[in-house]
Parts: sequence; structure tokens; C-alpha cells
Amino acid sequence: MRAARLFLVPALAVLSLSAQESALNGSWRQTRTDDIAAAINTTVADMNFIKRPIARGRLTKLNPAYQKVAITISGAGVDVKLDDRAPIHMPPGGAAAPWTREDGEKFMVAAQVSGDQLIQTFKNDEGERTNVFKLSPDGKVLTLSATVKSPKLPKALTYSISFGR
Repeated sequence: MRAARLFLVPALAVLSLSAQESALNGSWRQTRTDDIAAAINTTVADMNFIKRPIARGRLTKLNPAYQKVAITISGAGVDVKLDDRAPIHMPPGGAAAPWTREDGEKFMVAAQVSGDQLIQTFKNDEGERTNVFKLSPDGKVLTLSATVKSPKLPKALTYSISFGR
């Protein structure tokens, strides 16, 4: 039993060290974005004429073309800061935690880190959003691929934004 504990401590230290050295860590600035307005219009196109403008307005408000992102991955968890908003803290290991958006809407948020990729998920009764942050092979471009799903939408909203250091 003691030998197992002795082995576990160095293994955890290595995991923490590797998380702290993630190539995803750092500040990034937008270099390219999909036409988010067009993606929203495509998503709501099949809705009836009464619900369509309401859904379009809400999706537009909640899906800005972020100008900057800062990612910090450490043994304490994952922090993602978009533009000038407060950082979103997620516990280590992919566990979900409660989080409240600036407008008061509550979510369970989680982050999973795997090599050159961070998957951030937000879920509540209204639907879910998944942000996949993926680093290019040369480490120079970080691409955010967003997917928003809701039972109130006829199909998912998808778009991507690219960032450079």
C-alpha cells in the first residue's frame, strides 16, 4: 500500500506539470472569423416568422465574434477568458461545476484537455454549447469551433473563430 502511494505522488506531480506547460496556455487575438450572422440566419431559417426574430436576436447577443481569448491550464483547473469578461473557471479532470453567466443564466460548465485541444461545455435546461479550442500543428493558430444546440432550434448553430498569439 505504501509503495502504491509513493508511486502516485510523482505521477500526480507529472500530470500537474504537464498541464501547466500546455501549448494552449497564453493570450490569443482574433485573426479570422466565420460570418456568424450568416450562420445564425441559416440556423433560424426554418423557424416560423414569429419565433425567428426572437431566436436570431438572442443568438446574436450570445455569440459575438470574440476578439481575444486567454487560456490558463494548471493543476488547479482550466480558466478561459473571452474578451473583457470574467474568466470562466472549470475544475481539473473534466468535472462539471456550476457557473452563472453575466446575465444571470445558470449552467454546468466543464473542460477536458487533451494534448493540443480543449473542449469546454456549457449545459442547462435550455440547451448546450460546446467550444472546441484546437491548436494548429505549428502552434501558431488557435481555432475556436462553437456549436450551440437547443430543443428550441431546428438545427445547431456552428461557426469558428481563429486566433494568433
